[in-house]
Amino acid sequence: MTLIPAPAPCPMCGEFNPVYLASRTVSTKEFHLVHCTQCGQHYCDPAPTSEEIRGFYQGDYHGELRQTGDTERVFGLKFSRYRDWVVTFLRSGRSIDVGTATGLFPSLLKAAGFDAEGTEYNRASAEWGASHYGIRIRVGGLEQIASELNTYDLITMTDVLEHTEHPLHALQAASASLKPSGYMLITFPDISSIESRYQRNLSRLTRRDWIWSCCHIPLHVWEFTPATARAMFDKAGFGVIGFRRSQVATESFPGIAGLLTCPLTTLKFPLLARLYGTQMEFMIKKRP
Repeated sequence: MTLIPAPAPCPMCGEFNPVYLASRTVSTKEFHLVHCTQCGQHYCDPAPTSEEIRGFYQGDYHGELRQTGDTERVFGLKFSRYRDWVVTFLRSGRSIDVGTATGLFPSLLKAAGFDAEGTEYNRASAEWGASHYGIRIRVGGLEQIASELNTYDLITMTDVLEHTEHPLHALQAASASLKPSGYMLITFPDISSIESRYQRNLSRLTRRDWIWSCCHIPLHVWEFTPATARAMFDKAGFGVIGFRRSQVATESFPGIAGLLTCPLTTLKFPLLARLYGTQMEFMIKKRP
């Protein structure tokens, strides 16, 4: 029997009594999803190193998006919804999309009237997007704008914050680059959603860990709930001014697992997606 070492203290609050929920093995290294019993935060233990995190997104990562029309096919509807939501809060200004992949989202913001650009760790995706969409995409992350204080009206991080080494520190860095009362669009999944809880219980009953596909460690260094997300935003000096849910397509499983997860397909219906969807979408505003 292999003994699992005691998890590290919660990186968000320092609590020493977290509990293990799941394990994943990547390149022979075992990672665990851990839940802090004090603040409720979910995190990956051991945390992947900065080199490992960067390595996750190199090479052929995004390769399927670097063809004309492919990014639009995969993400067009989602990013169009995000753009339409953003413009209900502000209609112009300087914006940057952190972790922009091939740059579709900032290109949509540019077309809507923003002075928009992006950052992306995958050099091939950044270079392809800059050429294809005619926007500036810097290779890297938030460190690319660390010296640009009080510069941006809007910073967007869609399905990015959960991949960072420490999301609170990332938000604080973003805040420094925002103008007073600047905005951020933040999206990531809810580890406590109906879909996630259903998958987790089913994986435990069937003893098939992979069924809990809402658990994305180690690519997700962090997993959030509505409460832990709001607490983090508050610590970083932001107020939540908009919140909604949506649902991405539920994963298809083979055989009996596919039959057992069929009820989750009902979450695709618009009303249920708005009420119970796994994806959380926040508009937050920097407090003066």
